[in-house]
Order: sequence, then structure tokens, then C-alpha cells
Amino acid sequence: MNTSEKLYHPGKTGIWIAGALGDIAVTLITGTLSMRHGLSSRSGLCTELPPVNGLSLTSLDQLVFGGVDIIDRSICDVAESIYRNSKTFSRELLDTVADEIGLIDAQIAIMPELSWQASGATDSSCTLVQLIDRLRKRIRQFREHNGVDHVVVVNLTSAEESTPDVPEKATLEGLQRLIADERRDLLTPGIIYTYTALLEGCSYLNFTSNSGPELAALQELALRERLPFYGNDGKTGETLIKTALAPLFACRNLQVLSWEGVNMLGNSDGSTLHDPTKRAAKLANKEQVISRILGYSPHADVAINYVPSLGDWKTAWDLIHFQGFLDVRMSMQFTWQGCDSILAAPLILDMARLSEFAWRHGESGPMHHLAAFFKNPVGVEEMAFYPQFEMLLAYAHRHLGPEKSGKSLFSTAVP
Repeated sequence: MNTSEKLYHPGKTGIWIAGALGDIAVTLITGTLSMRHGLSSRSGLCTELPPVNGLSLTSLDQLVFGGVDIIDRSICDVAESIYRNSKTFSRELLDTVADEIGLIDAQIAIMPELSWQASGATDSSCTLVQLIDRLRKRIRQFREHNGVDHVVVVNLTSAEESTPDVPEKATLEGLQRLIADERRDLLTPGIIYTYTALLEGCSYLNFTSNSGPELAALQELALRERLPFYGNDGKTGETLIKTALAPLFACRNLQVLSWEGVNMLGNSDGSTLHDPTKRAAKLANKEQVISRILGYSPHADVAINYVPSLGDWKTAWDLIHFQGFLDVRMSMQFTWQGCDSILAAPLILDMARLSEFAWRHGESGPMHHLAAFFKNPVGVEEMAFYPQFEMLLAYAHRHLGPEKSGKSLFSTAVP
């Protein structure tokens, strides 16, 4: 296939998931199969909106799934659990896709040696260099076995404890020295996933709050390998609402005095975030949004509470106390309830397809046009949702040109 044909005719794309047996990953896989069988619409996919839907993105039929997890279970077991507890899958859907899910199960590597943060234990028989070699081999086998043109690695693992920001993380040479010296106290599985993916020629997406492509050393590697990447920390619930709503107060010159938020969730992420050391990065990402949009810092506490009975249905309650004309104080409250996996899964599909598109068009470095999908978008100061989303629309317009772009989602008639 020559270069011009490749630009406009995408082949198979592999989506290789770190945390492949979590609820979001299994919902992503099952949802894609559901759409292929015509059992559900494409609601939730931003790539179905104009002008983004005019780009030559990989079709859903051409996506292949694989990945790695640290817990030995099957996609079928996780899907059944989601069916019983969250009711987001129908019995008809699970019965229809059972055989296909079974085939994808064979593409998932179980590697408990990646769990040194989760378990506190270190497999002394496996060095970090050997671990990276094993991961690279898994990705290479996945690519070759499925005949995919490009692999997009997506991090969907649970929250990790932050490690100190040492000078070595500022350069690729320094990071490689930490790896060679077995500095697991300074390195996380998230850093290892990013490093491995880029070494293996994969685009990379970090949907977690864990360390990854924001590190200068890893950006150096991505640019050296001419690969696109983006993160961090997917924006699906309360923070999404904040980034859409906070500009209203700024535009009407209503002074926000306090913005208090309580987040409650009961899935495995909720259990992990119950640990204060592992929720610190996520809280920091959530807390920065309001002040960066408003230009000042009201009292804005955020709490994350583990409520086991909620399962995957996360709930957020927010109180906004604000001041208006004649200094009269008023308040607004809202409750947001949504299924975490249902909100997140389509965004992964969107970004994986856009990452492959960027790679196919020779683009490398941070994909700033994906900022609207993240709480802490790499290299983007703008926090308000609509300006962020306009970056994606503008990206599509640039690739399509005026003849093919047509109307955007927010196009309005000019008198």
C-alpha cells in the first residue's frame, strides 16, 4: 500500500489496554461488539458528530482488542458481574457476543508482576528491564497475530500512589537510569506502560490520574519515535459538569464564593480511591478546574467517598454559593448520577480512532485537540469545556478543508 492510499484507507487498529479486565475496558469491548451487531446506537461517541465524522477514521469493524491485567479472571466473568450489578448489559447482548468475547480473552495477558504498587510486593525474579521486555513481546505478538497496522495503548488501570518528582524524570537518559537501577520507589506501573508503548511504536493514551505522558522524559521518547500521545485523567462526570457550568458564572460576573463537591462511587476505582495516597492526584486534578476557569480561587473542597452499594453508578452532589447584584447571595445545587463505564468507554473509542488517524497522518507529540476528554490535559491551560471541544472541531476542519467540513456541531446562521 503506498503512502497516499494508507492516509485515506485505514486498516486494522489494535487497542491494547492496560487494565483490560476492569469495568471500563470490558464495557468498551462489549459495547463495540454491540454496535457491530446493531444491538445499540452510537450514542456517546463524539466521533459521530460533524465535522469529526467526516475524517477517515478506523471503522468499528476494524478494531481489535487486547491488553494486560494483574488479576487472573476472564472478560466473560467481568461482563456477567456488570450485567448482575450495574444492569448496563442486556442478557441478549451477552449471549450474542459470548463467543467473540471468548476469543478476545485469549488476547489478554495476566502479569501479576506489574502489581508492585497494588500489592506492595516486588517479584525479585523479574527486573524492570525484563518486565519491559515481556510487555514489549506481548504487544508485538498482539500486533503480528492480528495483522494490525498500528497499536494504540490505553491506560485504564486503577489509581496509583504518586512518586517523588526527581530530576531523572526530566530526561530520557535519566529515566532509563532509574529503570536500570530498579528504582521502583520512584517508578510506577503507569510510567512503565507509557515507556514500553512508545518503545514499541504505539500511540499512547492515559485515561488515568497516574503518571505518564506528562513526564518530560516520556515526551522526549514520544517525539524521538514520532508518536502521538495524550492524557491525563478522563473527564466523565462531576468535573465535566464543572467545566461546562463554571463559565456561566464568569460570563455573568456572578462571584462564586464556594463550590463544594461530594463524589460517591462503589466500583473497584472507588475502593482504590478510598486510600488517601492514591486519590491525591485525582483530587488535585478536580480541584484546579474552578480556579483556572474563574481566574480566582473560591472555597472549593472536593471529597471522594467509597460507597460499595453504588457499584459503577457514581453520584456527585454539588453546592454552588454565589453572589450577584446588590451583593445578594444565592445558591445552586445539582446531583449528577451516571454509570462510570458507560460514560468513559465511548471516549476511549473516540480517542483511539483519533490517535490512529494522527499517527497515519504523520503527527507526533501531544494531541491537544483531545483536551476536552481530560481533567488535566497535557500542555493545555484552557479548562472550559466548550473552548476545549472547539479545538477538536478545528482539528477536523483543518484536515477536511472548507469543501468537506460542512456545518459543525455549534455552527450558527450569521445574518
